[in-house]
Amino acid sequence: MCTRLYRLQTSALSVVCFVILGGCTRDRFPDLKLLASGLEQPWPGSREASMAMTVRDSGGHPVPHCRLQNSSEHAIALNRSQLPWKTPLFFGTLVTSTGRTFAIGPGVMAYIMGEPHPFFLAPGEVVEGEFELKYLPGRLTVGPPIPRDEDTLLLWSYGLGSYGETLPRDASKYDARQMQIVRLVGITFLPKQAMKLLHQ
Repeated sequence: MCTRLYRLQTSALSVVCFVILGGCTRDRFPDLKLLASGLEQPWPGSREASMAMTVRDSGGHPVPHCRLQNSSEHAIALNRSQLPWKTPLFFGTLVTSTGRTFAIGPGVMAYIMGEPHPFFLAPGEVVEGEFELKYLPGRLTVGPPIPRDEDTLLLWSYGLGSYGETLPRDASKYDARQMQIVRLVGITFLPKQAMKLLHQ
C-alpha cells in the first residue's frame, strides 16, 4: 500500500512539476489556480472512498473544505471523531508556482480526540466539513522554510480509519490497530493568502 501511494504521489508530482516548469517563462509563471481546477477532483487512492479538498472563503478568511464520498458498492463504518476535518493529520508535498517542492508531514501538535462515534456511510453518500488552515502541516524539520508569498499546490494523502462493513459493538473498547486504513489522496490549490495562515 505504501509503495502504491508513493508511486501515485510521485506520478502526480511529476505531472504537476512538468506542467509548471513547462509553462514558465522568464517573466511569466503558470496560473496554479487554473491548473488546480482540473486537478482538485477526487483521486483514486482507494476503492472504498475518495475525497476532494478545496479552499473556500469563510467569514473573510480561507478555510479548507473537505468532501468525502463513499465510492464503493457497500456501506463503510467510520468514526466521526477521526474524519479528516476533525483530525487533519495530512502528509504530502507542496509545489510552488516557481516549481520548488517541499515534502511535509503532520506537525507536532496536540489534538483532542473526541469519543468514538461510529456511523455508516452509505454507497455514494457524501459527508463534508471544514477546519482552520493552521492545522495543515506548514513546518519542515529540515531544509529551507516554506515560502508564504507564493501560490502553491498541495499534493496530500490521509489515512482514514475504517471499521470495515460492520459497526463495532463497543467502540470505546475497540482496538484502533484492528481498523482498516482507507487511503485518501488529492491535490489542493493554496493561494498565497492561505499560505500565510499555515502553522509556522
